[in-house]
Amino acid sequence: MNPIPQLLHQRLLQAFPATPTAEQLQAMECFVEFMTDSSPYQSLMILKGSAGTGKTTLAAAIVRAMTGLRQRIVLLAPTGRAAKVMETYSGHIAFTIHRRIYRQKVAGGFAPFTLGNNLLRDCLFIVDESSMIANRGMTDSSFGTGCLLDDLVNYVYQGESCRLLLIGDSAQLPPVGEAESPALQAEVMEGYGMRIYEAQLNQGLRESQQAGLPYN
Repeated sequence: MNPIPQLLHQRLLQAFPATPTAEQLQAMECFVEFMTDSSPYQSLMILKGSAGTGKTTLAAAIVRAMTGLRQRIVLLAPTGRAAKVMETYSGHIAFTIHRRIYRQKVAGGFAPFTLGNNLLRDCLFIVDESSMIANRGMTDSSFGTGCLLDDLVNYVYQGESCRLLLIGDSAQLPPVGEAESPALQAEVMEGYGMRIYEAQLNQGLRESQQAGLPYN
């Protein structure tokens, strides 16, 4: 999975519904570098942004650009509601993380779910609302190792030349028992042996900058 940088950048601009801000352009450039990284190290990207900064618009443009280039993508979210929202803004089917990465060896009953096999190659996994993903030992132990973030990373990078884009708002409440959202911390993700690309959107676009909430 190594599209030509100039072509990918052009498709991102074409898929974006407005004139991108300087921050959004920087995020696009970061995404292009992430997707075209041919180093022997596994690459991962974190895209952070508060509500109203255009994070969702950029994510939708990434989906359109990648599908337009016939690049395989899988959209994931921690909850069913978040997956439905993702489907709405992207126009592409989305799954919960649990449904995609876990398999039950014995159908029905209380049999535990084990980590499935990622048989895809050259696939970009995009996870929205990543602030909700818990770190080691914080999730239901009936699923995989009981560590959703560990299992997600292990599942994605089983696949040949697969990559992971984590999208979220670090200002949202972190998972229970966590001081911060681990999936949105570059130093945490580096602990998996990843080469990390990180982009942050800070400029509020949804409200006038003179309105009460952004001003305060």
